[in-house]
Amino acid sequence: MRNKKARYSEYDSKGKLYVDCSECKRGGNGNSEDKCSAGWRHKKGKMGGCFIGEVCDGLTIDQ
Repeated sequence: MRNKKARYSEYDSKGKLYVDCSECKRGGNGNSEDKCSAGWRHKKGKMGGCFIGEVCDGLTIDQ
């Protein structure tokens, strides 16, 4: 199976990973049992994100 490129998550200018809520394991499209209190309802991109999230399985990010 080929990994898809993440559309909204990216590395910032300091090299820190910014994960969009829609592409996070704990976000609206994620499969974690323990959902994030801020991003559990976000299924569309550009609605929020953070620097401590984990990208969903099957997504890749170019650095």
